[in-house]
Amino acid sequence: MHRFDRVLTRIENVLAASALGLATVIAIVAVLLRYLFGTFLFWSEEAIIYLIIYSTFLGAVITLRHNEHVNVDIFGAFLKARGKRVLAVIAAAITVVYLGCIGFFAWLLLFEPFSTSTITPSLKLPLWVVELAVPIGLTLMLLRALEILVRNARGVEAFAEGHRSILEVEAEATGLDVRDVERTRERDDDEGNDR
Repeated sequence: MHRFDRVLTRIENVLAASALGLATVIAIVAVLLRYLFGTFLFWSEEAIIYLIIYSTFLGAVITLRHNEHVNVDIFGAFLKARGKRVLAVIAAAITVVYLGCIGFFAWLLLFEPFSTSTITPSLKLPLWVVELAVPIGLTLMLLRALEILVRNARGVEAFAEGHRSILEVEAEATGLDVRDVERTRERDDDEGNDR
């Protein structure tokens, strides 16, 4: 299960960071070309919008991984440990069913005549390329929700990263040592205070 989590985390991070990073690079290049050379990249705005759509759906998966989606725990406050575990399993199962159903229809959307015959205005891409963000994001969320369901059913910490800070988790996912990141942060804080 740990290997699955690590592989899925890497896929999620790479895809989301790539989409957002590419959107940022395109925006910077478009602005520089416009102001420095008077050249307008007619396709840049459309590409940025589509890449942000991708990063949004991929970011939702990362949010689920960190247990940061909105939830209401009214009943959990009145239950003991076993009751909380049963409630967590039920909630995870409902999430899996929901994501499975919506994800199924999202994949079907790609094959609709409107999606296959419509072309985007500037990039001249078939619309299904843009819509692909939805089923990819929902499929990754489904895999993550299945992992959470299995963890809850086994009585293990449902969110592998639940006890760690986001800094620690992301540092590990990128191959950095969190102590190095914290030392850099402390050094930057000290330099800021000296000014």
